[in-house]
Amino acid sequence: MVSFWIYDVWFLVLFSFGVFWFLKDRKKELSREGIIFMWRTQFGVKAIGWFADRFYWLLHRIKYLIIGLGVVLMGAMLWMLGQTTSIYLLHPEITKLVKAPPIAPLIPYFPKLFGMESFFPPFYFTYFIVALAIVAIVHEFSHGIFMKLFGVKIKSTGLVFLGPMLGAFVEEEKSGFEKRSKIEQMTVLGAGVFANVLFALIFYFLYVAFFFSSFAASGYIFTTYGIAAVPIDNVTGFGEVGNLTSVFTDGGTYYLDEGLAIQLESEGKDYIVAYVEAPAVLAGMKGAIIQADDVKIMGHDDLRWFMENKEPGDAVRFVTESKDGEIREYDIVLGEYPGDESKAYLEVGSNNPEPRGFIQKFLGTFMSFKDSSTYYKPTWDGELVYFIYHLLWWVMIINLLVALFNMMPLGMLDGGRFFYLMVLGIFGSEKIAKGAYKVATYLILFMFVLMMFFWFIRIV
Repeated sequence: MVSFWIYDVWFLVLFSFGVFWFLKDRKKELSREGIIFMWRTQFGVKAIGWFADRFYWLLHRIKYLIIGLGVVLMGAMLWMLGQTTSIYLLHPEITKLVKAPPIAPLIPYFPKLFGMESFFPPFYFTYFIVALAIVAIVHEFSHGIFMKLFGVKIKSTGLVFLGPMLGAFVEEEKSGFEKRSKIEQMTVLGAGVFANVLFALIFYFLYVAFFFSSFAASGYIFTTYGIAAVPIDNVTGFGEVGNLTSVFTDGGTYYLDEGLAIQLESEGKDYIVAYVEAPAVLAGMKGAIIQADDVKIMGHDDLRWFMENKEPGDAVRFVTESKDGEIREYDIVLGEYPGDESKAYLEVGSNNPEPRGFIQKFLGTFMSFKDSSTYYKPTWDGELVYFIYHLLWWVMIINLLVALFNMMPLGMLDGGRFFYLMVLGIFGSEKIAKGAYKVATYLILFMFVLMMFFWFIRIV
């Protein structure tokens, strides 16, 4: 993907010059608020009016759906914020895995900048600007449609410039908006995140469709060798075999590598988790298995079928492929399966932990269209396929993240006034609504400060 990195940096430079030229050419049409420049136009107003008139019947009937989704997103965001805070407090090891601060802007190249490339696909500036444009336009356009629907005057639409970064806005008549009923105001406030969720779903289906049309199963990904818990009292010594550390015991030999250094305690005894002695471990197999002798391995079922037709002592040439496309060959003599000497033994497996909690299960369901143990390869131009595939993923994810973030009950966000109106509608008291809003704001800010504090003291 080196060529795309080069292209992307050039695109960033050219885009920045283009924004600078646009601002210079239209400086008389711009207004400035601090470091932000705003360009107003009436073009979007006409489009909003047409859409509101054309789909009047449908829009009126989904307002309660919009409010309901807003409440669900707010609850989900507050729950996730609480979970994340507890993780930073109770599990300090998280800072070793996630180098990025808990509060950080979504900026181009952040997986590379923060060493998080194993967690996220590349995040090019191209992805950033395309996703930002889609998210901002959809979000603000939806606010405008429901403002128009409820008779709120829209003064202008336009673009916001912060350096090379762009945003969109819909400028309404404030007094007109605040005169609307609580239901209508909450609908307008929730309309932006509703549209973002809708577009997240649209791009999810595009993402899945593109995957099935552009990728094919091409191998089996094993993530672990056979492991066992070895009582430390049984260890008689250690040795070195290539990149592995041998663990000698009275009951046999086990192996450790840098990625396996786990100690357990059970019933007063100490254990170490080690690899069992097996052909795959001793050969140092790495990567996805794509071929065994002359048999193409497309996934776990192919490898299992191949092994069932082999016997202990058979010599097999396995071919693997790494993520960066490196091909390796291993000549391995198959062993005897423990407990059944008639079965051939290689001992590789996939360690896929069961999802815990509602959120993990929910996300797992959405990603279940592809098997995590299957190695997939593009069926046409590899670099371009991955570029489009990751673009669709980022547009989907950023739409979802913006929807969640915007529903936090903070004054600067849609969720701030949404929360205030919701409490006001439930209790009918402005005093209670203002008090609840103030408590929620301070609580959220306190959690952010707490996470940043613990992240900072643990990385220094």
